[in-house]
Amino acid sequence: MKKIYLLGLFTAVASVSFAQWSVQQSPARRTFTRNEISPRASNRQEMAPSVDWSNRVVLLSEDFQGVSGAMPAGLPAGWSTNTVSQTQGTAATTDDTNGNAFFVHNSTSANGGGYWPVPQVGTGNKFAGVNDDNTPCDCDNIDSYVQSPSMDFSTATNIAISFDIFHDMNFGGGDATLQISTDGGATFVIRSIGTDATGASIDVFPADQDYWQSIIVPLYDITASNVIIRFQWTDGGSWASGFAVDNIVVGELPASDIRVVKTKVGDWNQANFGLGFWDYNRVPVTQVSPVHATSVIFNGGTNDQVDATMNYAVTFNGTPVAGSPFAADQTSAAFLSLDKDTISVSAPWTPSAVGTIQITGTTTSTTGDDVASNNTGTASIEITDFTYGRDANAAQAFSGPTSDFEYGNLFDIYADDQFGGIDVAIGAGSAAGDPIIGRIYLFEGFDAAGAPIFTDLTLETTEYIFTGNEFNSVGGNTFVTLPFASAVTLNAGNIYLVVVSCVTGTRIPVSGSNDWVTSWLFDSGTSTWGATGSVPMVRLNSDETAAVASVTGAASFELAQNMPNPSNGNTTIVYNLPSNERVTLTVRDLTGRVVAVSNEGVKPTGKNMITLNTSAYGAGVYTYTITAGSSSLTKQMMVK
Repeated sequence: MKKIYLLGLFTAVASVSFAQWSVQQSPARRTFTRNEISPRASNRQEMAPSVDWSNRVVLLSEDFQGVSGAMPAGLPAGWSTNTVSQTQGTAATTDDTNGNAFFVHNSTSANGGGYWPVPQVGTGNKFAGVNDDNTPCDCDNIDSYVQSPSMDFSTATNIAISFDIFHDMNFGGGDATLQISTDGGATFVIRSIGTDATGASIDVFPADQDYWQSIIVPLYDITASNVIIRFQWTDGGSWASGFAVDNIVVGELPASDIRVVKTKVGDWNQANFGLGFWDYNRVPVTQVSPVHATSVIFNGGTNDQVDATMNYAVTFNGTPVAGSPFAADQTSAAFLSLDKDTISVSAPWTPSAVGTIQITGTTTSTTGDDVASNNTGTASIEITDFTYGRDANAAQAFSGPTSDFEYGNLFDIYADDQFGGIDVAIGAGSAAGDPIIGRIYLFEGFDAAGAPIFTDLTLETTEYIFTGNEFNSVGGNTFVTLPFASAVTLNAGNIYLVVVSCVTGTRIPVSGSNDWVTSWLFDSGTSTWGATGSVPMVRLNSDETAAVASVTGAASFELAQNMPNPSNGNTTIVYNLPSNERVTLTVRDLTGRVVAVSNEGVKPTGKNMITLNTSAYGAGVYTYTITAGSSSLTKQMMVK
């Protein structure tokens, strides 16, 4: 157990051995500049349930919901912030005056500049925030803060501060700290928020690119009568995103409060999962393994907890699986007050069909719990026909260096399998007519300097030329398949880096947070690999029929499976003609009713492709028929 507030999870797991290699140190990160990334949108939200402060001494409580009017707005009475130089101005004007650093925001005003997508929690949530890229403060935030009114600690006992932060450290953003003044604001000192595995003090807030974080810091030692709390953030001296704080409560902690902070798919204690590469959103049925889950739990009370544990209820397509709920290992006998721990389970159940796995974890303790509203956490994962993906399936931003690059994700292979192609989403801002190629490397660990070791397997897809019709805007999830010349075999026990090779200016959508350095970018401008903060929408496709040779190598009329399948937008239908023929595409629902007909004209011998937009179709199973001359072939497809 470590008071690390998730900051040290990578270090804690990095000693796990996988495929005969181990990590010596954390790898370098690749941070995109403002010119290399398009405006962002958030598709995740999280804020841990707050402590129940009823019937307890409360010295301060502020959730910023009482601030009215248009956002951004001024701070509540008694709260203050510093002034900063507004040197960057706006697109319309340059403002060289000074202005406030922190304002009260909602999610819309916080992301007014397009680069700081603070997740919306509930309806109409407001918070105190500093934004480095949008009016009224496109500012020099080298040292920005927001501070509370004065409080009297002289007669208080077991006092702590509880608060929520959104701290993504995007685009070079700097550290954020909690600071305390016991002399009415004359001097401030940084307050430690815990210790790491070595016992060293942690003085800065951890970063999380997708979630609000809930933090509690004990203030038991403070007895002054003129105490002020300050939240400080720096932009690192350059352009960055921002920092937000909400739900600030200073008061007496409950005696017993065990809570679930986060639940994820995957067993962090299972060695053959390496560095947490299990963190997928979609796994093909050929690559499934027993269900694994891990929860981060937190002791938010003044009492130490004894034998805290988790029970995981697992459903598949809404039906409880055999043996559910599954009991996980317990924490050690002394789960200390204001400490965090991880609990994992490997359930003896393996999915064998396509569907959705939903995991609900509930924590209990023999010590008891005064707050029952924060004891559960959930996670889910899709088991698919062919799709192996880490992204959250909705474009949040569009990344691309100012030089040629390769961008992709690591994938574990648990069973020997054939793969027909690489699926990729292409972002708005890319140029029609530009090429893209998929490529696979073998990942062999890290060298002594912490750099990744990628071995080129000379496995490349055919080249794809953008038409412009496949481009995604914010929230989009249209993928195109880059087929291999023939299906490639990837072997069990290996980890592969699956990338797309792009020219300057191509934009690849990102979706979700790269918590476990599973997403990597090679920048030809610097000739280096770096782990990125977000997950590119690059996937493996285990449908071997997507490979070109499965169609073009035949001398007869053949029809391949549409890709992607299931689809909810553009899907590609590949077919092979033994001779020039007039071609018609017909789509029917399961009743036989024709829902679409497309006269493709005369098509040449060999491989041909049709892009079909299924977004107007209702969810369900359809058939598509290619008629070439007097011959017809039909296959089924799914629309979600």
